[in-house]
Amino acid sequence: MKQEHRLVAEIYRFVAPFIDTTKEIYLSLDGQAAKTAAGAGRFTDPDIPDLWFTLVGASAPTRMEAKILDKGAALLMQSQICAWRSTGSGSYKPSGWVAANREFTEFYYWPHSAFVSSLDRCAAARKTHTLSAPKDRLAFSSIAELALHVLRVGENSSFKPNPLHRSA
Repeated sequence: MKQEHRLVAEIYRFVAPFIDTTKEIYLSLDGQAAKTAAGAGRFTDPDIPDLWFTLVGASAPTRMEAKILDKGAALLMQSQICAWRSTGSGSYKPSGWVAANREFTEFYYWPHSAFVSSLDRCAAARKTHTLSAPKDRLAFSSIAELALHVLRVGENSSFKPNPLHRSA
């Protein structure tokens, strides 16, 4: 199993009980499958983040891109960069990015806005790009902690702390 698929599977394992299964769920959708689905009218475009699900009580899906970092850098496809940059026409920009080092001992989260300036600087000529991950990031020591953060920051998440609730 590719490490990126492992990361997606591990995050899904922890967030699955909180996903609204009546809504669309896509995990690590293969590029060719996404192109075929877009051609058939299922998607507006084929650039789909690795995690797409709707949390219970949320009105919009959470979309996250997953990456494995090698020496602090991630590999991105040209089509992802073109779709997800600030001027990109992608219909499914991720709301956040999750990552792990290859050894699975360090885990990270960034909002999509942290990646936009790096995406904007990439030349569109190459098929793939190695992109340095932003230094300003949230770091976690386990996948469980990262998954909990994903639940908290999910689109319209009902799992955010209630500021009106006071503990005894």
